[in-house]
Amino acid sequence: MARHSFITYKGKEITYLDYRGLKLEQIIQTIDESVEESLKSDRPILLLINLTGVFAVPEFMEKSKEAGKKTKNIIKKQAMVGVNSTAKKILLNAYNYFTGSNTKAFDDEESAKEWLVKD
Repeated sequence: MARHSFITYKGKEITYLDYRGLKLEQIIQTIDESVEESLKSDRPILLLINLTGVFAVPEFMEKSKEAGKKTKNIIKKQAMVGVNSTAKKILLNAYNYFTGSNTKAFDDEESAKEWLVKD
């Protein structure tokens, strides 16, 4: 299963992080790989993260906040799917607050991709 990949949607490249079915250590590794790859990039990044079925345990939240702070200047737009519970929405708001991000939650990947590529 590709965890960190690139997709092209309507002619624009989107970095795609798919955490579905991963264990915590795999998620942490994917976050680290994504941060490293993002910091090497020489252009603004559109980021789509699929969190379907992922539990926001403290280790995940801390690593996410750390990653968000490191990459906030290169992430042009960030969207998430799988943030469908009240608890996850509260955690997303906390993530936005602590990182200075403006990450938006969507019900499905198609809507998220549409928003990401819209200028």
